[in-house]
Formats: sequence, structure tokens, C-alpha cells
Amino acid sequence: MRECPQLAICRFVTLFLFLIFTACTRQQDDVIELQVWGLSEGEGQIGLYAAIGEFEKRYNATHEKKLRVVTSTLGGRMNPQKLMTAIAGGSPPDVINQDRFSIGGWAARDAFLPLDEFIERDKNEPNPIRGEDYYPSTWQEAVYQGKVYAIPNSTDDRVLYYNRDLLRAAGYVQPDGEVVPPKTWQELDEYALALTKKGEDGYAERIGFIPNYGNSWLYLYGWQNGGKFMSDDGRTCTLNHPKIVEALEWMTNIYDKLGGRAQVDGFSSTFQRGVQDPFIMGKVAMVIQTNGGIRNIARYKPEINFAIAPGPVPEGQPFTTWSGGFSYAIPRGTKHVELSWELIKWLSSEEAAIFVSRVQQRYDKSHGRPFVPGIWANRKTNEVIYQRFVLENPDLNENIKKQFKVALDMMPFSKFRPVTPVGQLLWDEHVRAIELATHHTYTPKEALDIGAKKVQEELDRLNGTKDYSPMNWGYALAFVGVCCLGAFGWMGFKVRQTGIRTILKPESRAGYLFASPWILGFLILTLGPIIASIFLSFCEYDILHPAKFVGIDNYKRLIRNDPIFWKSLWNTSYMVLAIPLNMIVGLAIAMLLNTKVKGLSFYRTLFYLPAIVPLVAGSVLWIWVFNPQNGLLNSFLRMVGIEGPLWLQDVNWSKPSLILMGLWGSGAGMIIWLAGLQGIPSHLYEAAEIDGAGWWAKTWNVTIPMLTPYLFFNLIMGIINTFQIFTQAYVMTSGGPVDSTLFYVYYLFNNAFQYFKMGYASALAWILFVIILILTLIQIKLAPRWVHYETEEGR
Repeated sequence: MRECPQLAICRFVTLFLFLIFTACTRQQDDVIELQVWGLSEGEGQIGLYAAIGEFEKRYNATHEKKLRVVTSTLGGRMNPQKLMTAIAGGSPPDVINQDRFSIGGWAARDAFLPLDEFIERDKNEPNPIRGEDYYPSTWQEAVYQGKVYAIPNSTDDRVLYYNRDLLRAAGYVQPDGEVVPPKTWQELDEYALALTKKGEDGYAERIGFIPNYGNSWLYLYGWQNGGKFMSDDGRTCTLNHPKIVEALEWMTNIYDKLGGRAQVDGFSSTFQRGVQDPFIMGKVAMVIQTNGGIRNIARYKPEINFAIAPGPVPEGQPFTTWSGGFSYAIPRGTKHVELSWELIKWLSSEEAAIFVSRVQQRYDKSHGRPFVPGIWANRKTNEVIYQRFVLENPDLNENIKKQFKVALDMMPFSKFRPVTPVGQLLWDEHVRAIELATHHTYTPKEALDIGAKKVQEELDRLNGTKDYSPMNWGYALAFVGVCCLGAFGWMGFKVRQTGIRTILKPESRAGYLFASPWILGFLILTLGPIIASIFLSFCEYDILHPAKFVGIDNYKRLIRNDPIFWKSLWNTSYMVLAIPLNMIVGLAIAMLLNTKVKGLSFYRTLFYLPAIVPLVAGSVLWIWVFNPQNGLLNSFLRMVGIEGPLWLQDVNWSKPSLILMGLWGSGAGMIIWLAGLQGIPSHLYEAAEIDGAGWWAKTWNVTIPMLTPYLFFNLIMGIINTFQIFTQAYVMTSGGPVDSTLFYVYYLFNNAFQYFKMGYASALAWILFVIILILTLIQIKLAPRWVHYETEEGR
């Protein structure tokens, strides 16, 4: 019997792929591949990558089996989704460069290996890693419940940068001519107003000081005022500590004196980085920034007359700073634990620090710029680096060297973010409290109370105030089994109706065979997760631990105790207003293009072009268009004598701004409308003209009724797409200001991939599904009343 040619082709392709896979596997067996994730990119990391290459080179010189270190920007820093999925999938990186404040959260999920055993084992070896050699703030931030989960590598601190020339011009000088920086909050308040300069149009040309610009946040001000964000035992959130309330009241007061948060944000939205840094450009007289700002000044404008001082504090309080930075950790499940530890030891050594700095200095010098090192988490290493690459660096002027020492000397006074499994949530709620208070949506006390309550609820859940039992997946599998039996029964019934011979024809078998990859992919990768999410919505699940059955608690919490759920639902519902506007604009363009004009293809392409611009690129473009000071839109409005709003920085205008942006892409719908217009029989218009109908009568009585099927389609698709709006808020506003653009899917995303509350996120997803389903069914039910389809009889 002759073999089906399609089957022969499938066998050949399968054999070919198998041989390629086998060859690749054999090649990989000859080399140890060490995965290092979370590294930064760019010219500033040349030295670090060279040090990793040096480790690989030294290893290969002394071992028969070769090593290849594969580096990636995935996973660490502020992008935890990749790392979580890699750990859950059993293929984590060997080393991760992780933002240190998040170490406690990962350790609480058993995602990282404790390193105490390695530290103790190697304490007598040359260049051991010892906690006492590190700044206390950096070491303690990597410790969770008494165990070390990461080795700090870099750090920073926050200090006050001030422009000497601007302060001198404002009269802040001693009798000997030395400029006097502010030392207290009261003085900083005074300086901020005195150094602010506004133009004739009332817009700021320079601001003395912006409380939340640079790298300060409420964390720093709360610590400066003697506040605490978590209790010592880590079980109580004290975000609404009275001293922190006072700090937020002080921040709000400065914003109000500068013209309000929205006005200040409108000014700061023009800020850029690098050579256009607002401090370098003189747009900001003072800023609280990390020591990294020194590198920026040395590279782009070393001649600027600046100085650094400790951040101003309340009267009677000691100077305080805040340090952050990164650490190397070993994810649980890695294949090369010992080799990972050896790499971390090498990168944490004084020798590696010198190697990194020397290579980076050589590279920077070859590109015509001075090298300014960062601050290392190891104090002893810093002494060497400071001596060799700052004091003995001929490319740095004396002022840069002096200011670097000021920043370095502040490190012993640094605080660090609370080490807690709710670190990310605490940070987000502290940011939300700043927005709510400074925009006067709530008082500072009320805003902090709201945040503290939400963080405390999550702490109580994690600390096990409710004892949930593990999810019994047997019931879930039984349910799926019943559904599968029902599906197979339905398929058998259809086969009997169609006839078994039709199914067994060679052409049919080949068709099913070629369709099988998609069918299997749909069943396993789409339908499978959809079904799993139904059950997960009744669970507490963080990916790394077994799911716990919580019943309908997720749904109860959403509906009863989660005001942000209702806020995000309202924000999304508001955007439904964009649907009729988009349809009207799209139809109007289509009607214009449906006329007999020259260059129709050109105009059609021109109007459709915005629809094919990537949404991220379009969002970045519209950030500039909406800039309240020098953006395209407000500049045009000023030309015609209209003072434009603050757009994205204004709570009342943020959503209308996104609706306006959406009209730019109406060309996508225009194609559908144009197809509908060209499908309307011309004799209908001719009959209407004979009856004396004008343009409006023909449009209302002929065009619109004949386009109702297209209107129906666009309405359904518009509602589905609107309820899934995400990218614009993610790129342009981060959900702000004051959660005014925190849309439903954005909130779902945060719960799933920022807090890893997969059960809660699944409940959100199914509520969204039910909402869209109900709205769609209502439209389908009402469609026969107003949707008119042309039939053969009508023709």
C-alpha cells in the first residue's frame, strides 16, 4: 500500500529535528554553562563583564571541562516575572543580580538558597566573605529571619546636591563668602521657594527643590523624622506612624507652596537624563540624589560649581541617609551551586573590584570621559577603590574628589528598606500614599492609614492568621475528566452523523494530522491554563508553593474589601466613552475617502499608518505631545490664546488624554468602515435621490442602516478591547496620577506579576470575563432590533 506523501514529509521533518537536537545536546555536555541574570547593559558595565570573562578564563585554565558564563539582563532588577517563571519551571539561572530590598520577599518564598553554610565553610580561606567587612545597612538588607540570602555588591546613598552659584545669588552665604546649604527641613522649605523662578507666563523656569524628585521618597523623610515603616518583629506595618505622617505633611506643604503637585509634575515631565539633566542645566537648584549623580556631573559638566551635603533633617534630628543597591543570590534549583558560589566570591573580592575599576577606567578614558567609581558594599574594598581611582585619578578635578568623599562618609549613617515578604507592596502603597496626599485626594494621615491597612492585611495572610488546607486537585481532575468525556461523546455523536468513512479518508487524516500541532497547542497552552485559572481563583497561590483552597475568599475580598478593584473597574468603564468617538472619527474618515478623489491610496495609507505604529512607540510619542509646558498640543493651544490643561499630570484630564490619543489610531476602524461603504448598493442612493433626499437624509436612512452590521462588529470588539486596556497606562502614567489611570488589566497584572498573588489575579480575570460576556450577550440579544442584514430578497 502506497504511503501518504504528507506522512512521509512529517517523518522526515521529525527525524531532521531529532538529529539537530541530539547534536546540540552532545555539544552542551562538553561545556558547563553558568547562567548569570539581572546584569545591567551599557558602557558603564564593561568592567563587570570583563571580570566575569576573567573568571571564565581562570577556570578554563585549570579545569579539563570548560566553562562558559552566559550573561543576561533577564530576571533581576525591577523585572521579577522572568525569574519567577524560571524558578517555577525548574530552569533558574545560577546567579542572579537582585535588587537588595526584594531579597526578603524572595527568601520568604524559598526562592533563594541561604548562603550561611558557604560563608562559614570558607571563612579561613584567602579573601573570605565576612559580614563585618560590609556596611551594616547593606549586609542586614540581605538577611531574612537570621539567614544570609545574598552577598551585597554595590550600594549608594542619598545626599543633597546644591548649585553654589544659585545659592550665592540668592544670598545664602556666610560672611567669609562660603555658600551655606540648608540643614533643616525649615531651611529647605525656605530655600525651595527662594530659588524658584517663574517666567512671565506663570510657568516655572527653575524650581529650588522638589520633594519627590531625584531619589528621596517618603522613606528617607520618614527615617529622618524618626519614623519606622515596620515593627521590629516584622509582623506589623507602621506606614502610618505619626512621624511618617508628619513627613508626608511636610512634603505636601512644599508642593502646595510651589503651586501644587500637578503644576510641579508638569514642570518635571520635561526633565531628561545625561547632558540634559535638570540639575546640570540649572532647572533645579537642589536635589536629593544618589552618589551616582557625581559620575553624571563629571562626565557631562565637571566645571559646574556644585557641592554635596547631608540631606536636611527636622530640627533636633541626626543626619540620616538611605542606601540601596544590588546583591548576588543563588536561586533554588540551580544546577551548579558550588560554581555559582565561586563566581560570587570572585566578584565580591577586592581583586575583582580593582580589576573591574581598572578595565572600566581604561575604557572610559579611551572614549574621552573621566571614570568615577561607584560605592562598593564592602567597606575595605571602598578604601582601596577610593584611594586608587578617586584620589589618584588625574582625570577628576578636586571638587569632584571632595564631593565623592562627602557621599562616602555618609554611608555609616544609612538606613535600608524593611526586609519583609511584603516589601514590594509596602513600597507601592508608600508611593500611592504620596500621590493621594500631595494631590489632596486624602489627608496625609488618611492616605497612610489606607496603605497601612492594605499592607497589614497581606502580612496577616502571609503570617497564617487563617489556616487554609491544600487544594485537592483530584476534584479538579475529576471535573476536567467529566468535561472531556462530554466532549468526546459530542464528537462521537458528530462522527456518527457525518459517517465514519468520511473521517477515515486519507485527505481527512492528513488534514487532522497537519492541524494537530495547533489543536494540541490550543488544548495544552490555551485551554489548559484557562481551566486551571478557574480553580486557582478559589486558591491562594504564589507559583512556588502548593495552592491552598480558600473557597470564595478571593472574590469576597475583591468585592467587599478592595477599593482599588472598584477604582480600576470605574477607570476602565470610563474608557468606554472612547468607543463611540473612535467609531465616529473612523466613519468620518472612511466617508471622506469613499469620495472620488485623486490620490485615494495615499490618503488611505496616511490615515491607516498610526494603526500600525507599535503601541509602546506611540505612547512614548504622545508623552511628548501631552507635555504641559512645551508639548505639541499645549504649544498649539497657546498660539490660539488657550491655556491648555496639564493632561497626564492632572487627575481630571488623564483619562480624557488617553481617549484623545486613541483617536489618533482610528485609521484601523476606517478600513472596516470603508469596506462597508463600498458594499452599499448604489441603487439605494439613486432611489433616495429620486425621492428628493439630501445628503443627510441619504446618510441617515441609507448609509447608517446598511452599516449596522459593521457598527455591531465594531461595538463588540471595541468593548472587548477597551476592557483590556493596559499598555498606555503601563508606559505613560504607571497608573497615576492618584490611580486615575490604574485600569483593570493593569491592576490584574500587578497582582499576578508584582505580588505573585496568582489566585487573586485569577479571580480578577474571571470577573473580567463575566463582565465582557454579559455585555456581549446583551448586545447580541438587542442586535435584531437595530442591526439590518441585506438578504438575497432585498437585492
